Amino acid sequence: MPQRLLVLGGGPAGDVAALRGAQLGAEVVLVERRELGGTCLNRGCVPSKALLAISALARKIRRADEFGLRVGELGFDLPRMQQRKDEIVLRLRRGVEAACQRKGVRVVAAEGRLEGEEVVAGGERLPYDRLVVCVGTEPSGLPGLELGERVITSDGVWGLQQIPERLLIVGGGVIGCEFASLFAPLGTRVTVVELLPQLLTGVDPRTAQQFQRLLEQEGVEVHLETRVERLETGKSSLRARLAPEGAVEVDLCLVAVGRSPQTRGIGLEEAGVELSQRGHVVVDPYLRTANPRIYGAGDCIGGLQLAHLASAEAARAAENALGEGAPREMDRTVVPNCIFTHPEIATVGLQAEEARAQGHEVRLGQARFLGEAKALAEGDPEGQVQLVSDAQTGLLLGATIMGPHAVELIHEVGVAITDGFTMAELGEVIHAHPTVSEVVMDAAQQGCGVAPYLS
Repeated sequence: MPQRLLVLGGGPAGDVAALRGAQLGAEVVLVERRELGGTCLNRGCVPSKALLAISALARKIRRADEFGLRVGELGFDLPRMQQRKDEIVLRLRRGVEAACQRKGVRVVAAEGRLEGEEVVAGGERLPYDRLVVCVGTEPSGLPGLELGERVITSDGVWGLQQIPERLLIVGGGVIGCEFASLFAPLGTRVTVVELLPQLLTGVDPRTAQQFQRLLEQEGVEVHLETRVERLETGKSSLRARLAPEGAVEVDLCLVAVGRSPQTRGIGLEEAGVELSQRGHVVVDPYLRTANPRIYGAGDCIGGLQLAHLASAEAARAAENALGEGAPREMDRTVVPNCIFTHPEIATVGLQAEEARAQGHEVRLGQARFLGEAKALAEGDPEGQVQLVSDAQTGLLLGATIMGPHAVELIHEVGVAITDGFTMAELGEVIHAHPTVSEVVMDAAQQGCGVAPYLS
């Protein structure tokens, strides 16, 4: 008799857990209270990239004269942009639904709650042998900033029908900076307020500073080590009082201060699942919770909130839960982290300070896109590659890339780290010319002192 696998949550973690479980011969039920695909597909990664693609095109068109092109006045139709975004989301969501149907995954469209050794959803009691919890996260709010028509989280962006003239973004992390990059080319006057001393905390400080400079060149106003003390509501605008000083008048406020797990009040603790102080599901290296029949994966277990990591965790959780071979730990050593700003920023492995903190003597390899023919030809030469290696062994430890196609280029370094390449070996891989990927080879060669143009 096949094992009964129940998956709670149908985002990029839950979908994969369910489909992998079906591949392994389990009888799978997937419980999701909203749309399949979760936040990433419906209210996060995918819709934001659909709109960011439009912003990138607008940015290019504004510079058309540099390329010898004559264009008329640039106009924007936000309802049509939203429609295009919705069409992309629907197409992908139907793909998830079709995959579940092909694999025999039963989808229950209801909110699930653990009761005893069953999950109650849509009036049904659903027994299970193994349960994988993939309930994800939701946007966090801030005390004193009451959400409403003019104060929204990222979820509220997808329903906008007018481009705001003046936008305040509270939070200079990944979400806040991506939205700044989205709205600035559409003509919005954007102000970003960040409590910490740099944007994109966790990114190499030099890269973050350069990104801030480029963001400000697009007209974005940035306030670091600043908080919104209060919002004053007028007839047609908001006035934000800033601390330690200053004020800004805007039409819309976007609160982008992170996300919180959706784990409270669904019976997890009563089932013996331990939750952290912030509400994340506590799992061991094999993704097991304190209840040996229950596993966790994705954003709800904490750590990096990345759809691709969530999917990888979910596949491993399903395999371990169903006894597919010997249990395997979840290895997060090489996980690309991509930020879809302009320019794009991507990291993998250890950054320089992290490597030093772990006791490595660090050697850096660095190269700028400014010297790359294709980046110049595309009119997008800002940014650089920084490779991190161990000075004694030469082994690659990590990388930070900011520049054109950074979110694609980072995977080359990820593969190199996984396969145990040294910086010298990466530099010896012949890269086609002219391509933007040459900058990775140049950085590796520079770190070894053999780059023809840089050493």
